[in-house]
Amino acid sequence: MTDNFTVTKKNRNKLKPFDFLTKLNECREIIKESLMFEDLSSQIKPIARSIKAVRCLAIGSFTYDFPARYQLALLLEIVEYLKVFNETDKLLVSIFDPVFIDEDENFIEQMGSTWTIDEKLPSTNFFSDSTFYFLPHAPLDLTENVLVKEMPKYYLANNVIQHTDRYTASQLHEKYPVISKLVYLIQKNQPLSKKDFESENLDAAADGFTTFVSKRNRKNKKNNKYIFKEPTIDYYSITTYFKDAKVVTDFKNGESLKDKPWVNSFSDLTFHSIN
Repeated sequence: MTDNFTVTKKNRNKLKPFDFLTKLNECREIIKESLMFEDLSSQIKPIARSIKAVRCLAIGSFTYDFPARYQLALLLEIVEYLKVFNETDKLLVSIFDPVFIDEDENFIEQMGSTWTIDEKLPSTNFFSDSTFYFLPHAPLDLTENVLVKEMPKYYLANNVIQHTDRYTASQLHEKYPVISKLVYLIQKNQPLSKKDFESENLDAAADGFTTFVSKRNRKNKKNNKYIFKEPTIDYYSITTYFKDAKVVTDFKNGESLKDKPWVNSFSDLTFHSIN
Protein backbone atom coordinates (compact mmCIF):
# COMPACT_ATOMS: atom_id res chain seq x y z
CA MET A 1 0.00 0.00 0.00
CA THR A 2 3.01 2.28 -0.18
CA ASP A 3 1.67 3.93 -3.34
CA ASN A 4 -1.25 5.23 -1.32
CA PHE A 5 0.91 7.19 1.10
CA THR A 6 2.56 10.53 0.42
CA VAL A 7 6.12 10.50 1.73
CA THR A 8 7.42 13.90 2.81
CA LYS A 9 10.66 15.00 4.40
CA LYS A 10 10.51 17.47 7.26
CA ASN A 11 13.10 19.25 9.32
CA ARG A 12 13.13 17.60 12.72
CA ASN A 13 14.62 18.70 16.01
CA LYS A 14 16.20 15.51 17.22
CA LEU A 15 15.30 14.31 20.67
CA LYS A 16 17.42 12.05 22.81
CA PRO A 17 15.72 8.73 23.64
CA PHE A 18 15.10 9.83 27.23
CA ASP A 19 13.58 13.13 26.09
CA PHE A 20 11.31 11.32 23.64
CA LEU A 21 9.96 8.94 26.29
CA THR A 22 9.46 11.80 28.73
CA LYS A 23 7.50 13.81 26.17
CA LEU A 24 5.55 10.74 25.05
CA ASN A 25 4.49 10.03 28.64
CA GLU A 26 3.42 13.66 29.02
CA CYS A 27 1.27 13.26 25.89
CA ARG A 28 -0.24 10.06 27.27
CA GLU A 29 -1.23 11.76 30.53
CA ILE A 30 -2.92 14.59 28.62
CA ILE A 31 -4.77 12.09 26.42
CA LYS A 32 -5.81 9.92 29.39
CA GLU A 33 -7.34 12.88 31.25
CA SER A 34 -9.09 14.38 28.23
CA LEU A 35 -12.82 14.52 27.46
CA MET A 36 -11.94 13.12 24.04
CA PHE A 37 -10.57 9.89 25.52
CA GLU A 38 -13.39 9.68 28.04
CA ASP A 39 -15.84 9.79 25.13
CA LEU A 40 -13.85 7.33 23.02
CA SER A 41 -13.32 4.80 25.81
CA SER A 42 -17.04 4.86 26.68
CA GLN A 43 -17.82 4.01 23.04
CA ILE A 44 -15.17 1.27 22.92
CA LYS A 45 -16.31 -0.29 26.20
CA PRO A 46 -19.28 -2.30 24.78
CA ILE A 47 -17.05 -3.90 22.12
CA ALA A 48 -13.78 -4.08 24.06
CA ARG A 49 -13.90 -7.80 24.85
CA SER A 50 -14.39 -8.65 21.19
CA ILE A 51 -11.28 -6.70 20.09
CA LYS A 52 -8.21 -8.93 19.75
CA ALA A 53 -5.98 -6.74 17.56
CA VAL A 54 -5.27 -3.14 16.59
CA ARG A 55 -4.20 -2.00 13.13
CA CYS A 56 -2.61 1.46 12.82
CA LEU A 57 -1.68 3.15 9.53
CA ALA A 58 -0.73 6.70 8.49
CA ILE A 59 0.50 7.68 11.95
CA GLY A 60 3.63 9.48 10.76
CA SER A 61 7.15 9.53 12.18
CA PHE A 62 6.39 9.87 15.87
CA THR A 63 9.95 10.08 17.20
CA TYR A 64 10.34 13.70 16.17
CA ASP A 65 7.02 14.93 14.75
CA PHE A 66 4.76 16.61 17.31
CA PRO A 67 1.34 15.55 15.88
CA ALA A 68 2.47 11.95 15.35
CA ARG A 69 3.71 11.78 18.96
CA TYR A 70 0.22 12.58 20.22
CA GLN A 71 -1.23 10.06 17.79
CA LEU A 72 1.12 7.41 19.15
CA ALA A 73 0.09 8.41 22.67
CA LEU A 74 -3.57 7.87 21.77
CA LEU A 75 -2.73 4.51 20.17
CA LEU A 76 -0.93 3.39 23.34
CA GLU A 77 -3.85 4.46 25.54
CA ILE A 78 -6.31 2.59 23.31
CA VAL A 79 -4.15 -0.54 23.48
CA GLU A 80 -3.85 -0.32 27.29
CA TYR A 81 -7.60 0.20 27.65
CA LEU A 82 -8.32 -2.86 25.50
CA LYS A 83 -5.79 -4.96 27.44
CA VAL A 84 -7.62 -4.27 30.69
CA PHE A 85 -10.91 -5.53 29.29
CA ASN A 86 -9.33 -8.53 27.64
CA GLU A 87 -7.25 -9.26 30.75
CA THR A 88 -4.22 -9.96 28.59
CA ASP A 89 -0.86 -8.51 27.59
CA LYS A 90 -1.08 -10.33 24.26
CA LEU A 91 -3.15 -7.82 22.31
CA LEU A 92 -1.73 -7.74 18.78
CA VAL A 93 -0.73 -4.43 17.22
CA SER A 94 0.11 -4.09 13.51
CA ILE A 95 1.50 -0.70 12.51
CA PHE A 96 2.95 0.86 9.37
CA ASP A 97 3.89 4.13 7.75
CA PRO A 98 6.44 4.51 4.94
CA VAL A 99 7.86 7.61 6.65
CA PHE A 100 9.10 5.58 9.63
CA ILE A 101 12.76 6.17 10.39
CA ASP A 102 15.14 3.92 12.32
CA GLU A 103 14.21 5.45 15.66
CA ASP A 104 10.50 4.81 15.05
CA GLU A 105 11.15 1.19 14.13
CA ASN A 106 13.44 0.71 17.14
CA PHE A 107 10.70 1.94 19.46
CA ILE A 108 8.17 -0.46 17.92
CA GLU A 109 10.59 -3.38 18.23
CA GLN A 110 11.05 -2.55 21.92
CA MET A 111 7.28 -2.88 22.45
CA GLY A 112 7.68 -6.66 22.22
CA SER A 113 6.63 -9.51 19.97
CA THR A 114 2.96 -8.51 19.91
CA TRP A 115 3.85 -5.36 17.93
CA THR A 116 4.77 -5.78 14.27
CA ILE A 117 5.50 -3.44 11.37
CA ASP A 118 3.31 -4.53 8.46
CA GLU A 119 2.66 -2.74 5.21
CA LYS A 120 0.06 -5.39 4.37
CA LEU A 121 -2.42 -6.87 6.81
CA PRO A 122 -0.97 -9.97 8.53
CA SER A 123 -2.58 -13.13 7.20
CA THR A 124 -3.44 -14.55 10.62
CA ASN A 125 -5.20 -13.30 13.76
CA PHE A 126 -6.39 -10.04 12.20
CA PHE A 127 -10.10 -10.32 11.41
CA SER A 128 -12.40 -7.45 10.54
CA ASP A 129 -14.86 -8.23 13.36
CA SER A 130 -12.16 -8.26 16.03
CA THR A 131 -9.65 -5.64 14.85
CA PHE A 132 -9.76 -1.98 15.85
CA TYR A 133 -8.50 0.32 13.09
CA PHE A 134 -6.75 3.62 13.82
CA LEU A 135 -5.77 5.75 10.81
CA PRO A 136 -5.03 9.24 12.19
CA HIS A 137 -4.51 11.10 8.92
CA ALA A 138 -4.97 8.64 6.08
CA PRO A 139 -5.12 10.04 2.53
CA LEU A 140 -8.21 9.06 0.55
CA ASP A 141 -6.26 6.67 -1.70
CA LEU A 142 -5.18 4.70 1.36
CA THR A 143 -8.66 4.81 2.88
CA GLU A 144 -10.20 3.38 -0.30
CA ASN A 145 -7.52 0.68 -0.39
CA VAL A 146 -8.08 -0.32 3.25
CA LEU A 147 -11.85 -0.43 2.79
CA VAL A 148 -11.48 -2.71 -0.22
CA LYS A 149 -8.71 -5.02 1.03
CA GLU A 150 -8.94 -5.05 4.83
CA MET A 151 -12.68 -4.45 5.41
CA PRO A 152 -12.55 -2.68 8.78
CA LYS A 153 -15.56 -2.64 11.09
CA TYR A 154 -14.33 -0.42 13.92
CA TYR A 155 -12.71 2.58 12.26
CA LEU A 156 -11.16 5.57 14.05
CA ALA A 157 -9.93 8.02 11.42
CA ASN A 158 -10.69 11.29 9.65
CA ASN A 159 -14.38 12.11 9.55
CA VAL A 160 -15.22 10.52 6.21
CA ILE A 161 -17.82 13.19 5.36
CA GLN A 162 -15.64 16.19 6.21
CA HIS A 163 -12.61 14.58 4.58
CA THR A 164 -14.43 14.27 1.25
CA ASP A 165 -16.46 17.48 1.19
CA ARG A 166 -14.25 19.01 -1.51
CA TYR A 167 -15.74 16.55 -4.00
CA THR A 168 -19.20 16.56 -5.52
CA ALA A 169 -21.12 13.31 -5.10
CA SER A 170 -20.40 12.31 -8.70
CA GLN A 171 -16.69 13.19 -8.46
CA LEU A 172 -16.33 11.16 -5.27
CA HIS A 173 -18.21 8.23 -6.80
CA GLU A 174 -15.98 8.32 -9.88
CA LYS A 175 -12.67 8.48 -8.00
CA TYR A 176 -13.43 6.63 -4.75
CA PRO A 177 -16.56 4.51 -5.23
CA VAL A 178 -16.31 2.56 -1.96
CA ILE A 179 -15.76 5.73 0.07
CA SER A 180 -18.68 7.35 -1.75
CA LYS A 181 -20.99 4.54 -0.67
CA LEU A 182 -19.70 4.81 2.90
CA VAL A 183 -20.39 8.56 2.90
CA TYR A 184 -23.88 7.98 1.48
CA LEU A 185 -24.78 5.44 4.17
CA ILE A 186 -23.43 7.58 7.01
CA GLN A 187 -25.30 10.64 5.76
CA LYS A 188 -28.43 8.54 5.43
CA ASN A 189 -28.15 7.52 9.09
CA GLN A 190 -27.22 10.97 10.37
CA PRO A 191 -30.01 13.15 11.76
CA LEU A 192 -30.37 16.45 9.95
CA SER A 193 -28.91 19.47 11.69
CA LYS A 194 -31.16 22.48 12.22
CA LYS A 195 -29.40 24.22 9.32
CA ASP A 196 -29.96 21.30 6.97
CA PHE A 197 -33.54 20.98 8.16
CA GLU A 198 -34.27 24.61 7.34
CA SER A 199 -32.39 24.56 4.04
CA GLU A 200 -34.54 21.72 2.76
CA ASN A 201 -37.71 23.50 3.94
CA LEU A 202 -38.82 20.41 5.80
CA ASP A 203 -40.31 22.51 8.55
CA ALA A 204 -42.51 24.37 6.07
CA ALA A 205 -43.59 21.16 4.38
CA ALA A 206 -44.52 19.60 7.70
CA ASP A 207 -46.87 22.50 8.38
CA GLY A 208 -48.47 22.20 4.95
CA PHE A 209 -46.92 25.38 3.56
CA THR A 210 -45.23 25.81 0.17
CA THR A 211 -41.98 27.74 0.05
CA PHE A 212 -42.45 31.07 -1.77
CA VAL A 213 -40.43 31.55 -4.96
CA SER A 214 -40.72 34.89 -6.78
CA LYS A 215 -41.84 35.07 -10.42
CA ARG A 216 -38.45 36.49 -11.35
CA ASN A 217 -36.60 33.56 -9.77
CA ARG A 218 -38.96 31.05 -11.37
CA LYS A 219 -38.38 32.69 -14.77
CA ASN A 220 -34.60 32.74 -14.31
CA LYS A 221 -34.62 29.08 -13.28
CA LYS A 222 -36.73 28.16 -16.30
CA ASN A 223 -34.54 30.05 -18.77
CA ASN A 224 -31.20 28.92 -17.33
CA LYS A 225 -30.18 25.89 -19.37
CA TYR A 226 -26.88 25.46 -17.56
CA ILE A 227 -28.04 24.76 -14.03
CA PHE A 228 -25.94 21.85 -12.79
CA LYS A 229 -27.85 18.87 -11.51
CA GLU A 230 -26.08 15.99 -9.77
CA PRO A 231 -26.63 12.72 -11.63
CA THR A 232 -28.46 9.99 -9.76
CA ILE A 233 -26.02 7.45 -8.29
CA ASP A 234 -27.01 3.87 -7.56
CA TYR A 235 -24.87 3.35 -4.46
CA TYR A 236 -26.21 -0.15 -3.88
CA SER A 237 -24.73 -1.28 -7.18
CA ILE A 238 -21.24 -0.69 -5.72
CA THR A 239 -19.90 -4.00 -4.45
CA THR A 240 -18.75 -3.63 -0.84
CA TYR A 241 -18.44 -5.80 2.24
CA PHE A 242 -20.64 -3.41 4.22
CA LYS A 243 -24.35 -2.68 4.01
CA ASP A 244 -24.58 0.01 6.65
CA ALA A 245 -22.40 2.55 8.45
CA LYS A 246 -22.70 5.26 11.06
CA VAL A 247 -20.70 7.73 13.11
CA VAL A 248 -20.34 6.40 16.65
CA THR A 249 -18.82 9.62 17.93
CA ASP A 250 -17.33 12.72 16.34
CA PHE A 251 -16.41 14.08 19.77
CA LYS A 252 -19.26 16.57 20.03
CA ASN A 253 -18.82 17.71 16.45
CA GLY A 254 -15.11 18.18 17.09
CA GLU A 255 -15.53 20.47 20.11
CA SER A 256 -13.64 18.03 22.37
CA LEU A 257 -10.71 18.14 19.94
CA LYS A 258 -10.30 21.92 19.63
CA ASP A 259 -7.98 24.22 21.55
CA LYS A 260 -6.08 21.40 23.22
CA PRO A 261 -2.33 20.82 23.81
CA TRP A 262 -2.29 18.38 20.87
CA VAL A 263 -3.19 21.28 18.52
CA ASN A 264 -4.19 19.72 15.16
CA SER A 265 -3.07 16.14 15.86
CA PHE A 266 -6.67 14.92 15.79
CA SER A 267 -8.42 17.69 13.79
CA ASP A 268 -11.52 15.83 12.51
CA LEU A 269 -11.04 12.48 14.26
CA THR A 270 -14.19 10.34 14.21
CA PHE A 271 -15.09 6.81 15.31
CA HIS A 272 -17.08 5.02 12.58
CA SER A 273 -18.93 1.72 12.74
CA ILE A 274 -19.03 -0.09 9.39
CA ASN A 275 -21.20 -3.19 9.03
